[in-house]
Amino acid sequence: MRDTGPRVIPDAAVFKDVVIVGNGPSGIGVSHMLAGHRPYLRGSQHPDEMLSARLAGVMAGAGAVAGAGAAQPVPLLRQDLRLLSQGLEGRAPHPLSLLMDALSHPGADQGLELPSLLQWRHHPELRVDHVVLGTSPPGGAWQTMIGNVLTISLASWMELPGLDFRTWEKTVGSLHATEHANNNNNNNNINNINNNNNGRARAASVAQYYADYVRLRGLKKFFHCGTKVLNIEPLENAACQCTENASSGWCGRKQCFARALWLVEGFDQVNRQPFCYVSQKVVIATGCTSKPNRLNIPGELTNNNRIVHDFGSVEELVGRIRAEADRDQTGVDPILIVGAGLSAADAVLTARFHSVPVLHVFRSRTIPIDRQLPEIMYPEYHKVHQMMEDGGKYYPLYEALPEHKVLSLAGFSVDQKVLLEGPNGQLSAQKVSGVAILIGASPNLSFLKTVCSSDGTGLGANPDLPIDCRSNPILIDLWSHKVVRVQHPGLYALGPLTGDNFVRFILGGSLAVASGVLNDKQC
Repeated sequence: MRDTGPRVIPDAAVFKDVVIVGNGPSGIGVSHMLAGHRPYLRGSQHPDEMLSARLAGVMAGAGAVAGAGAAQPVPLLRQDLRLLSQGLEGRAPHPLSLLMDALSHPGADQGLELPSLLQWRHHPELRVDHVVLGTSPPGGAWQTMIGNVLTISLASWMELPGLDFRTWEKTVGSLHATEHANNNNNNNNINNINNNNNGRARAASVAQYYADYVRLRGLKKFFHCGTKVLNIEPLENAACQCTENASSGWCGRKQCFARALWLVEGFDQVNRQPFCYVSQKVVIATGCTSKPNRLNIPGELTNNNRIVHDFGSVEELVGRIRAEADRDQTGVDPILIVGAGLSAADAVLTARFHSVPVLHVFRSRTIPIDRQLPEIMYPEYHKVHQMMEDGGKYYPLYEALPEHKVLSLAGFSVDQKVLLEGPNGQLSAQKVSGVAILIGASPNLSFLKTVCSSDGTGLGANPDLPIDCRSNPILIDLWSHKVVRVQHPGLYALGPLTGDNFVRFILGGSLAVASGVLNDKQC
């Protein structure tokens, strides 16, 4: 090892221009652009008349430069993206996310299915040397989901540039996705519950699509999967490692350590071997589902396999409860489900499918308007919301407990009773067969311990609160996705960590990061 002053860099360290942490759709999208794939405008006709006019101006200007003849696609990265993004509205918080979605899925929020206005071209000479690190195969959290759960988004909104989801599914997708579903869902019961997909995709198909995407788009050589990142920290005085007596100055080699601004350390989860990368840029794309949220009440963290915090474990728990009741020929105590989100709704559906009674605890008596889903697209979730609102009076095996909270699980290990508090402060003890606490998840940013706390406190729009993908995302520069609250240059973030919670919107973050990296003359 060579001492660089405040930090010792291992001799085995590998230099990369960019290190991407997270191999889900966000990380894949950035890798695709850094590998030399570039978006081109190929048309201007758009349902948004103002955007259509701006696009027409771009195409006309490019045509005037090129001379007479048919209109040629225009490189998007060379355009005034701020101008093109003006006035766009939608469900994404960032202008580039809205722009790229509008160009990729014109009129999507109006129910239109129009062809993309983007064409993607590969320029190998523009490739940026990078590596993508992830704990799972390409696809990130999608690789761990119950295979037959349906996506909230339409299947076409789950795709990434250059590989049409429907075309892929008709050719190679169905066989592989079935295998993935069987591996990740032994019971396959959600498939029976969600038997009308209305254009939505199974999680198994999406997971396999992302894995195939990396292979088919020539990105596999950039991916280092099965890794655990332990530490990311800025380098203050990295030195040239070319000679024993080298100074801290740059020796002229592109991969000289003196150019490095960040150090990334971890280990390979298969062979347990450590790795170390040094780079100019680090992109955080790890998502917000690393750590299930807790109630932080007595008894919650006891070593009890009947208290779970994720939907994948609910499938196994409910199946076990049903099997034990059938074996012993006894009645079934209800399972307590805590939460009002989609995972909690899936848990309710799963329990009722197995004829396991449900006690459903949630905070609000009504479902907020922005969380209501149209019945025609999401009949299963609409049904659960109906059950929640009427209290379960007309639905067997279900009882809703709105405005309740769980005070303690301390007695659950002894007599399977939980302590609840009602809206007027009244207490009740309920005997249950299991507990599923499904109240969301949080990111685990412990590898950034030199710049923030493990929950991201210090990086958000409100620096005094932990990172939350909805209420307190990482504060970024809108046009480069650089992390604002870190003074050291070269740290970027995108995806759910920055508030882009749907795959259809992450392409804007990918464009922003690529633009930021490419516009930095050091890289």
